[in-house]
Parts: sequence; structure tokens; C-alpha cells
Amino acid sequence: MKYPDLLDQDISRVGLQDSQKYNLISGKLVTEIVKTSLGPRGMEKMYIDILGEDTITKHGGAFLRKVDVVHPAAKSVIDAVNTVDTHVGDGTTSAAVLIGSLLNHAEELLKIGIPVAAITRGYERSLDCALEILNEIKIKSNRRDRKTMKQLLATCLEGKAIFDLQEENMKIIDIIIEAICQITNLERGKINVDDIKIEEKIGNLADIELIKGTIIDKTIDSSAMPRSIKDAKILLINEPLEPMRSKTEAEIEIESPEQMSQFLDQENKDLLAFVKKITDSGATVVISRKGVNEFVQEALAKKGIISMRRVKYNDLWWLEKATGAKTCENIEKISNNELGFAKKVYEKTIGGDKMMFVEAGNNPKSVTLLLRANSKRYLDEFHRNALNAFYVLRNFIENPFIVYGAGSAEWIVAQKIREQSVTVEGKEQIAIERFADAVEQIPLTLARNIGMNELDTLTQLRTKSSKSNGKMKWYGIDSNTRKVLDTSSSEIIETVVVKQQVFKTAVEATNMILNIDDVFMKDLIDNTHCHIDGTVHAHHDGGKSHNHFEQEGLEQRQMHHYY
Repeated sequence: MKYPDLLDQDISRVGLQDSQKYNLISGKLVTEIVKTSLGPRGMEKMYIDILGEDTITKHGGAFLRKVDVVHPAAKSVIDAVNTVDTHVGDGTTSAAVLIGSLLNHAEELLKIGIPVAAITRGYERSLDCALEILNEIKIKSNRRDRKTMKQLLATCLEGKAIFDLQEENMKIIDIIIEAICQITNLERGKINVDDIKIEEKIGNLADIELIKGTIIDKTIDSSAMPRSIKDAKILLINEPLEPMRSKTEAEIEIESPEQMSQFLDQENKDLLAFVKKITDSGATVVISRKGVNEFVQEALAKKGIISMRRVKYNDLWWLEKATGAKTCENIEKISNNELGFAKKVYEKTIGGDKMMFVEAGNNPKSVTLLLRANSKRYLDEFHRNALNAFYVLRNFIENPFIVYGAGSAEWIVAQKIREQSVTVEGKEQIAIERFADAVEQIPLTLARNIGMNELDTLTQLRTKSSKSNGKMKWYGIDSNTRKVLDTSSSEIIETVVVKQQVFKTAVEATNMILNIDDVFMKDLIDNTHCHIDGTVHAHHDGGKSHNHFEQEGLEQRQMHHYY
């Protein structure tokens, strides 16, 4: 008796042993890419896309998003790193290093015969233990304390372009803190980073500034309008100030030149009625998302009113936050509640382009960070650095607990996990010990990236920890002195939320990869095409034996459309 094939011809099975091996290898390779970018002395990476445009960054998450990978395990690692970036905005490289180290130790455990179930359970128990330790060692701080904010930003930005290239590097820290405090409700700990607009323009690095309001990359509509207005009343509209065009096909029959003149006069009267409504409302600046007719521009200019057209929807949203205005729903009925206030509205040339500055009052709910740099690649990196800093302060304001950095928190977690591993029976104990070894790789990677010997650093850390007489000491890596020091006396601090997210994501991603024991893969076929009659098919042999229309003869054979 013949049994039918279980799998189709174009489906291949990788196998149990090879699947785990390839998954572990691909996951480790991805993490090795960004390992040298960890820490203030980490190296930068360059990516060149298909168009030849280059990206230079030391942001682990941003770089991995650029890299195109094929293997699903590698993609899962990149997704995990992006998860850390999305939720806490920092710790992406640390997450990659920890995932790579966990996968490396898991591979060693598999070689000595420890089952996957024991490894994953050990990692999960280690994660619970690590989160408990972080809750025990975290230090409560005051979310209003600007000194703590400065220390957090100095730790976050040290070694990054926006900080290192500044002659007065504390200037950018003060600007970021001022931006965050302006939009934050510190009493309730509520903050929305999207309330900060980031505008980029080529220019001098020293000209980075914070505008308490909104910058619009537009110009004033007419040269006859004033260039600047103080104590301006802002009107935001989402309707066109120009002759309406019907959305359906319509015809107007005009039988004489007089009727054409009457039609145009009526259009102008309707537009002048809009201008009168705007003038009567007291508005001195009109910002429209739609178009503004030249006739309307001229009429507004005679009244001393500034207008801007084709403004982006996001800019209107920021203007609402900054000026207190509300987008007008009906120009026929403009309410006083819909008008906003701006201390000054003026046009200014930035980087060779004219831009509109809308400086709000004393307490705007939206601000703009104007970044300046000598090239687009630096502007992109500055943008990433600024977002990183904003998210660090957001994490602190929402959850004002900190730990000391420079790898000291990871070292404490690793030692305490190793101490508790002896209370666990079975093979899980070995997995827990390997988890502690993996966590130790973060301070050791920091040491290697600043030029220290990894083995010497490990022995120094263990020696100093053994001499602490049971007292908790925050031993970490000082990148300036290249020594192992107690970081509790330094200003190197980090938010505990980042550490928690890094541990959670790393364990989830690692266990997901380990739990895959087999892979079934459909063969990729490049010779897929369709005929003129709509028939779609493919050829494994490149179409050499193709005879779909052979019965019609070679001359009558339909043409192919490849895609």
C-alpha cells in the first residue's frame, strides 16, 4: 500500500536540532552588532540604504530598525529591542546585550543536556527575583527635584552627539528640563511627550533653543501683511478662504459677459463676508489648514491681519495647546472661546528658510525645541538623542524611583540572584546561575568598551563585593577613570522603570526563541508570474519546461507579465 506524502514538494522541514541551533545563532548575531555601542564610550554604527543615504548612530534600537534581516528569530530580537524603545525610550542596547548573553548561556546549557523547559523556568524565576531585587534597592526621589533630573540627563546623554559636541553641554540639559517642566503637571505626574514639537534646521550647533510656543515652517501669505504682531489673537480654521468647488459635476450656464461679471462679483462678496467675520471677531492672525485666496489675502492685509495657509494638521494641534485656541468649526459664527492668544507672532529666517514663530503667553501647554546642526545626519541623531532624554524624564516623573548606574544595579541583581540560586533544587538552579552570569555581562561590556580588561574587571568587582561585609555597595564602572568604583557617591543614576523593562523584555524574547523546536518552511520561488488571461503560477526550473500554452503553437503563445 502506498501512503501519500505528508508535506508538499515545496515545503521543507529544518529539523529539531538544526532549528534550535539556527535560532540561537541568528539571535546572537543580531545582538553582537550593537554590543560595542553600549555606554558613554560606545562606538557608533553606520548604515547605508539602497539609495546611498547614510545613517550614523549609536542608538541600538534605531540602528537595528534600519537593518533588514530574514531570519524570524533575528526579527523577534529586533522587535524586542523596539518594544523597550517604545515603552521607556532608553535601554535598547542593554536589552540587546542581555538577550544575546541569555541566548549564549542557553546554548551552553542545551549542549550539556539540560532541557528547554528547565532553562525557560529558570529564566522566569530569575526574572521574578530580579524584579523583587530592583523593588528592594530602588531609591525614591522627588519628581520636582531638578538636580535629580540633571543627573538623569547627564547619565543618559553622556557620550551622545547632542551632548558631546556642545561647548556648554549643560545648556542642552537645561533646555530639555525646561521643555519638560513647561508641559508637565508635576503634582499629578502626568506628561505627554508629544506636546513638545521638535523642529530641525541646518545651522550652528550653539543656536539650539527652546521656543515657548510653536514654530511653523511656513511664510506669511502676502508681502503686504505685517511681519510681526504683538499680543496677537489667533484664529485657527479648517475651511478654505477661497471660492468653493463643487464635489460633484456641476455646470453654470452663462449667456452674456454681464452674467460672468455678476458671478465673479458674487464670489468676491462671499469672500469679503468671511473677511468681515474674521475682522469683527478681533483676530489678528489667521492660520488655515486649507487654501487662502489672493483676493482674501489682499483684504486681510488692508486690515493689518496676518494669514498662513496650508498649515499641517499637527501644527494646528500644537498651536491649540500653545495658544489656547480651538479650531473654528464655522466661520459664520466665530466664538471668543475659539480665539487664542500669542505674546508675539513674527517671521524669521532660519537656515536660509523663512519660518513663523508663534510665541505664546507665560504658561503654554506646548513648546518647540529648535535643533541646529551642520548636516542632516547630525540633525537626525540629535532628534533621536532629544527623544531619548524626553522619555527618561517622563519615566522619572511618572515613577520617581531611581537606581545608580554604570552597571552597578545589574551587578547587585546578579549577585543576589546567585545567592538565592542555591535554594532552588534541580536543573533550574544551573539556569538561574547562568542568568546571573548573563546579567553580569552588562557591566563587563561597559568595561570592555572603555578599554578595560574584562577578566580583571570581573575579579575586581567580585573582590570588592566580598569585602563589603554583607553591606550593599553600588560597585560599577567609572568611564572617566576606567576603574571599578562605588557609584553611590557619583551622579550616575538611572530610572528603575528602564531596568525593569529591560529584564522583562529580554526574558520574554529569549524564552520565545528557546521554545521553538522545529521549523517548516515553504520554498521561496522567484519565477512567479501571470499570463494575460489571469492565470498565476510559478516554475521551479526558471520556466525552461514551460508549456502552458504549448497547444496553441509558439507563434500564438500569450505573452508573460513578470512582477
